Amino acid sequence: MKKQILKRKKLFSFLVPLLIIALLIGVAVVKRGRDKMVELKTKTIPDIVVKLAGSGTTVKEVTNLKQESGVYSFDLNLDLSGQAQKFTSYMTKDGKIFFVSGTKLSELAKTTAGAAEPAQAKLTCADVKKADAPKVTAYVVANCPFGLQMQRVMNKAITEQPALASVFDVKYIGAIENGKITSMHGDEEAQENLRQICIREEQKNLYWPYVSCYMKAQGQSASCLASTGVNVANVNACMADTKRGYAYAQKDFDIANKLSIGSSPTLLVNDSQIVSEFDFGGRTADALKQVSCCAGTKEAAYCGTALSTDAIATSFSATDVAAAGAGSAAANCGN
Repeated sequence: MKKQILKRKKLFSFLVPLLIIALLIGVAVVKRGRDKMVELKTKTIPDIVVKLAGSGTTVKEVTNLKQESGVYSFDLNLDLSGQAQKFTSYMTKDGKIFFVSGTKLSELAKTTAGAAEPAQAKLTCADVKKADAPKVTAYVVANCPFGLQMQRVMNKAITEQPALASVFDVKYIGAIENGKITSMHGDEEAQENLRQICIREEQKNLYWPYVSCYMKAQGQSASCLASTGVNVANVNACMADTKRGYAYAQKDFDIANKLSIGSSPTLLVNDSQIVSEFDFGGRTADALKQVSCCAGTKEAAYCGTALSTDAIATSFSATDVAAAGAGSAAANCGN
């Protein structure tokens, strides 16, 4: 009996330290895991997002961070140059690949009929509607970070290949309600939309110089008007005249409404077909050139010339090219 008691005491004295060590290791592992998640939410992910989206982006909060299907998933609450945006994004565990958005394959089976919904096919050049005089129009709103990116891409493409100036156009999303022009991000944006529309319609040769200046920093409309030589009195008169500025704007809005265009930017070919620049290489000068070449019945002389494929900055930016390592995310404002 005494021998059994002694054996139990020895076993107990051996097991207790092991249990304490295991408990300490477990606590350390949990703490290390918790610390890593905190660092991901407060530093790693916000740093990556700002690098991708540009200096006009503020990460307000990273929520619902968890490991899912071998990657981290999380909700991003952002301030993009004064506008709130929310994305569900993903990142590999080693932090080397970042996905602005993703599709859960399990969701593809959830349709009203309970059947799998087919994935949307990628457009090819043969799918693009043709016209003798091709036209590629970007629908935007003036202060959307991604609309600004699209305008910047178009301007870069025109700079590299001036013949594209006759192909590319920019129109605006909005409405006129109770005699007042409106836009998705408020009155300041609505007035800037109208200002750019008036310059586009009545001082066309100054549209891109003005927009190129405006894209560098928000709130510098007056200085950009002055530095680019725009006739300010003419613009102000146009904006105040419902038969001029409002009439021009309403034409933009009518086409957008007819085709259910509500996202900035949206690319429209020959006033009839919505296409994605990401089917042709991304939001780059060369991709837009490819779209314009596919939209024509005859191949233009510039179609055989490669344009730049640089990642272009979003939001207001003093430079056109995005920071090193930034991708060309298929993001937009609106629907």
